[in-house]
Order: sequence, then structure tokens, then C-alpha cells
Amino acid sequence: MHPTVIYLIRHAETTWNAEGRLQGTLDAPLSERGQEQVRRLVEALRAVPLAAVYSSPLGRACATAAPIAAAHGVPLCTVSGLREMDQGEWEGRLRPIQARVDSPAESSIPGSESIVDVQARAVAAMHLLAEQHPGETIAVVAHGGVNKTLLLSCLGAPLGHHARIAQGGACINIIELGGPLPRVTALNSTVHLDVDP
Repeated sequence: MHPTVIYLIRHAETTWNAEGRLQGTLDAPLSERGQEQVRRLVEALRAVPLAAVYSSPLGRACATAAPIAAAHGVPLCTVSGLREMDQGEWEGRLRPIQARVDSPAESSIPGSESIVDVQARAVAAMHLLAEQHPGETIAVVAHGGVNKTLLLSCLGAPLGHHARIAQGGACINIIELGGPLPRVTALNSTVHLDVDP
């Protein structure tokens, strides 16, 4: 049986991303640059045979995923396990503190969600989607923090390496599930953003 291929995408740039604000479970609209990133994503994925498109329920992910789903003639389905990490009292603030980035597994942000819990729910969601689409190719639009936990899980790497993985706005990662071990065949690819559609 062929593996399930997952195009794991980070949402496009928002106005808060551009300002350097932590979003977490709060939302901000896509910036003009983010809207252009979505257009380029749609073009880059046009020839990919996507059987389904899934998204975090947060607005910035849905705004990125909906045009992809429309271009492929499939409905957009949201999955709560893909929502971004709750950053507690830091949400909405300018990104002032490095501690969360340097040691995400040992956060002391008041009211924040454990990255261990984020990884558990995200990995469970990813495997459920793979089981629903054996041998097919699907797109999953989520968030930088969530994507990093998924990639680390596939690579068998500890959560302490969270900060060593880059996830640019509208980047594409490709994961294969269904073999003896998960495979990451593309990581943080943004080449589609630099080429005119």
C-alpha cells in the first residue's frame, strides 16, 4: 500500500506576524503579503492530487486553506487538534521573551498550554487523518508551533529541539505516513513564494 502523503502547511502571514505579536489562540487577519502567499500556495499545489483539505479552526489557517480547497473542488474541514498552542497571558503581546522559544518544553507562561499536550493532540489528529485517507494525498494547514511538534514526532526528535525547526509563513512540509516509520520529505519549503505564478 502506498503511504498517505500529507502536505503540512503553515498559515500565511497575518498582520500580527508582521508586527511580531504572539497570536496563540487569538486571531488576526492575513496581511497583504499573506494574501499574496495564499495565491502562490494555490498555484504551487494546483497539480497536486489532493483528496482532502484540513485546517486548524483558527481564522488565519482557514483563510489560508479555503482557497486551496476551492481550487481542488473539495470541502474545507476543520480539526480542533490542529489549533495553535495557547500562549496564555502572552497572547497579543509583542514577542518580548526568548524563554518560550529556547525551552518550549519547560514553559512558565501563566495560563499557557503545555507543548507536550499540543504535540499529543496534534499527532493524534494527524494519524486519524492518515487513517481516513490511506494511500491518498491531503493538505493540512496549521501553525508554526503545531507543525514543529508534528515534524519532531515524525523525526523521533525531542521537543527540546522545537526552536531548531523553521516554519515560515505559507511554508510547505511533506510527510509520508503508512510505512514502517514516518518520513519527512520536505521541510519549510518556501520556493513557491519566490517564483511568480
